[in-house]
Amino acid sequence: MDKFESISKFIGNTPLLKLDVTYNENIVHVYAKCEWYNLSGSVKDRAALSMIKNINAKCGDEIVEVTSGNMGISLASIGALLKIKVTIFMPNTMSEERKKLIKLYGANLILCDDFDSCFESAKKYAEKNGAKYCRQFENDYNRLAQENIGKEILEKTTPDAFVSGVGTGGTLSGAGGYLKKHGVHIIAIDPASSSILTLGYSKGEHKIQGLSDGLIPALYNKDIVEKIIPITDDDALAMAQKLNKMGIPCGISGGANFLGSVLSGYNNVATVFADDNKKYLSTDLCVPVTTPLVEKISISLPNQNFHQ
Repeated sequence: MDKFESISKFIGNTPLLKLDVTYNENIVHVYAKCEWYNLSGSVKDRAALSMIKNINAKCGDEIVEVTSGNMGISLASIGALLKIKVTIFMPNTMSEERKKLIKLYGANLILCDDFDSCFESAKKYAEKNGAKYCRQFENDYNRLAQENIGKEILEKTTPDAFVSGVGTGGTLSGAGGYLKKHGVHIIAIDPASSSILTLGYSKGEHKIQGLSDGLIPALYNKDIVEKIIPITDDDALAMAQKLNKMGIPCGISGGANFLGSVLSGYNNVATVFADDNKKYLSTDLCVPVTTPLVEKISISLPNQNFHQ
């Protein structure tokens, strides 16, 4: 068994959590993939392993990436296991937990003012140092790795719709693209403070880390998307907090994805909890917030809710 196959034992086949939701007298069954069960705690482990393998990175090599956090953590973790040097470029506005985790795994973290600066600096660094640049926002091995989420969902249930936010576009285009072939409707989440998917350009910053990283990524397949649902920062935070108070440790993007599932207009919806709450302890996730929309939503955990 090679090292890649060994590491893959700790990635994927995550539990599918079923939640029953009542909203405006409608019942919505939401099936959420709990991606914090992956090696370093997020959905990005799937793509990180695939990209490292397919850019032919070996022990002693250096890889470079731009990230809002989770991909950097995944690459740092897997890079440490494979003895590959990892250099991460990340906006300084990301959570302190993300910065500390990347460093804890031994990676080199370079903070920049914004994503534009990150991309420019990463390209120059890779060229100067002969490092392999993963380019997760356009690397098709990212999308291909995330197809497995769609396959794993269909092994347990056949939803009417699949809801996902867009960071690199890998999850929506990978899992969503696979599910679309099986008759599932695809819905994208757009942070309302940015609205980049809706407008084609960003209105500004938002608090849903991991989504809408200041660009529409090359991997985003708009042709499979039937609807875009805007989610406000406060609604995403309130929804994530409500789930956490039920014992479900999702992050902010998980709150946005879950709320989008409730608002989708479908009764059986699959989505992704990309990571857990531990990377957001220094963020507004820990500042209590309530919103009229989220207050109207009632959630229950049916028996036998974990399917693995």
